[in-house]
Amino acid sequence: MAHDENTDELVERNKRLNELLQNTAAQLQEERRLNLLTKNRVTGGYYMMSRAAEKNLRALQKENATAALVFSVIRENMQIGTNAVTISNPVLAKILGKSARTVARATKHLAQHAYVQIVKVGNTNTYIVNEQVAFAGSVGQRKAVFSATVVAHECEQDEGWDQVKKLKAIPIIFDDERPLLSEEVLPPPDQTDLDLN
Repeated sequence: MAHDENTDELVERNKRLNELLQNTAAQLQEERRLNLLTKNRVTGGYYMMSRAAEKNLRALQKENATAALVFSVIRENMQIGTNAVTISNPVLAKILGKSARTVARATKHLAQHAYVQIVKVGNTNTYIVNEQVAFAGSVGQRKAVFSATVVAHECEQDEGWDQVKKLKAIPIIFDDERPLLSEEVLPPPDQTDLDLN
């Protein structure tokens, strides 16, 4: 009888140890997977330039240092996948400690020498680096559709912009939801468990 109890106890202990070992192995495998995903990750992302582009960048730095600085800010803030950023000249001027007129001359130089393409968006510009924008529409009505990083600076905001007020919430009803038109309390089970539609 004692032998059977000891055997049962050992078998149970062995089961627990095997479960613990399997859980530990699974955790280790998950940690390895996560490490591989983040192994070479750079905070904020990165961009690459070809060797020829590096030579062109050196030439730009020699011929127009301010344009090279502006180009640096544009590249730093451009959106991954679109190479585009929307930023005003006053913001570029504030970032670089230059006048808006100097920045305007620098961006003109960048556009004339094919470093960027400029798309007007109201009173500001969107700069697209090394990428053409696709246009569609009827004659005289062409428009560009793209996404870009927009850089807004406090120097362009109205007075009191930093005094944030709570915005009014507007309810949104999705296709797989239905509104409750009364304040009825639904009994358990939870609403998500019921097919209400």
